[in-house]
Amino acid sequence: MPQRWAYRRISNRRGLTRRAFFGVVATGLLVTACAPDIDVAVEERNAIPDPSAPDASDPSMPDDPNAGEDLPGDPTGTPTDESTDTSALTWGTCDPFGIPSADLLGTSNWECSTLEVAMDPFNDRPDLEPVTLALTRHPATGDRRGALVMNPGGPGGSGLEAAWGIRPGMPADVLRAYDIVSWDPRGIGSSLPAIDCGDDPDPNTEDFMQVCADGTGDLAGFLSAPYSAADLESIRVALGEDQLDYLGYSYGTIIGAMFAARQPERVGAFVLDGSTDPLVGGDDGVSEDGFPYYADDGTPAATERFMELCDRSAACVGDDAGSTAALFDELESTVADLPTDDFVDDPEIVDSFTFESVFQGALSYAQDWPLFATALRDARDGDASTLAALAAEDPFLADDADSERAGPSFQVANLVIYCADFGDRIDGSTYCDPIPRNEFTITPIEPIDVARSVLVIGTEFDPVTPGYHAAEFADALGDAVHVIWEGVGHTAFPASSRCIDDIVAAQLLDGPMPENGQRCTFIDGVTDDAELADDLFTHDGSSAAGWIARTLEIDGLDVATAQCVGQAVVRASDDRTISHIVLGVESAGATDALAAAENSC
Repeated sequence: MPQRWAYRRISNRRGLTRRAFFGVVATGLLVTACAPDIDVAVEERNAIPDPSAPDASDPSMPDDPNAGEDLPGDPTGTPTDESTDTSALTWGTCDPFGIPSADLLGTSNWECSTLEVAMDPFNDRPDLEPVTLALTRHPATGDRRGALVMNPGGPGGSGLEAAWGIRPGMPADVLRAYDIVSWDPRGIGSSLPAIDCGDDPDPNTEDFMQVCADGTGDLAGFLSAPYSAADLESIRVALGEDQLDYLGYSYGTIIGAMFAARQPERVGAFVLDGSTDPLVGGDDGVSEDGFPYYADDGTPAATERFMELCDRSAACVGDDAGSTAALFDELESTVADLPTDDFVDDPEIVDSFTFESVFQGALSYAQDWPLFATALRDARDGDASTLAALAAEDPFLADDADSERAGPSFQVANLVIYCADFGDRIDGSTYCDPIPRNEFTITPIEPIDVARSVLVIGTEFDPVTPGYHAAEFADALGDAVHVIWEGVGHTAFPASSRCIDDIVAAQLLDGPMPENGQRCTFIDGVTDDAELADDLFTHDGSSAAGWIARTLEIDGLDVATAQCVGQAVVRASDDRTISHIVLGVESAGATDALAAAENSC
């Protein structure tokens, strides 16, 4: 399979750019040890809305076509006085867990706590220390009906970081009704003990997994999905909820399904987005060269759809069938020779691997397509500065040493948990042998009988968990319905489609279930590919103004002036200039546009 790399948008030299500062997407990780190459198909939430986008309550920002629809009663997300909170947990500040500032999150009402659970929840083992899970919640802003617990997937993703990033994009009626709750799964983030692969882990070294096993200790034998599903039940009990309302992404769909199979009477409103192969963990599950996978590889189909749309729009590179593929072929051999003079940070050279990594990020998050399209056109014209700026936000290509988050890196946690899940199913390799065999591991999805059918969402052109798995997953559950978002990207909820958002809101708020197999268009109301392509590769003015304004705020400009500059730039600039300003590319056009906007404000 092609390499599929995890990445996240982080700060470049201009500070926070777009999307969630902690939002991560997961893909596969290629690891070379004494074994054959391992391309572990892993997954995590990617469609995280941009907290730098304008708040709908701010009248100074450009008009939002959805403004005024279903907005929380208090735009700051302040909870109401009335509460049905039954949590036995002690909630306090999230500062010890590295939460971003309230200015970035748009709310100061996040709380954090810890919960001790048994390292082995299935056997009485007094010889084992407990696991301490880190949790976060944002109380409901209106009439509370309970807690919506979410898992971001991975395996290896921080639930705290994901919740902080995802919440701003959720439908307002969901935020009124639910506390948004998530946790750092065992071994990950701020949960303790943590997966430990040494001070400078290198997955390419021969003894990497042995170092991980030694450093992680007893916990290494209790990391597979069933143990996280058991933790989910402990969290439900600690929250005081009779039933679990759950939002699981990608790997989190496995955790949710395993919970439902074990405790169907506790299943409330379940949403599983980006479902895996339902045969995962069994003899008929996806595998290649002796290595099992969580899902089929959706990259080829997602790539084909991207190129098809790019060919249809001059806003990308195209208008000629095959022109995008031809450009990719050309850049594969020439991109390393292109200058990056308009971007002052690393990488100084965009090689073919870096180019591929940036493209994989674009496949996982279509909101970046206007930026990537600019990078493609610039590279076609002989300049790789914009590609370099996109690459600089990828932690596999850039230094992430300033991160305040505790615990192992995503890559490290991902590989160790993969071995916990599949160590006993790998054929012809000793790569995972140092990790103790987990007594309970992933098994194929089982039929369930629950009070409310589970909602399963698939993204048709998902590079990580292809959309056709959704129908298969729902069929395996039995008491479930599936819907398809006709988009490109990894997972769909929230904010990718109003159609999907409405279906999820109905599921969580006891509305009507969708018809099994219902489809939602890539962009709501757009069915023509030419119109769709033009929309996808063109900046949305409101979002772009918000990206620019928040970046300038972090650089020290006062809020009012930054918002004015953002709006002025968008009004006067083309997509290329907007992309350069958002990414910190110092082209002449971007420099002049910023100067003119600042003078006008």
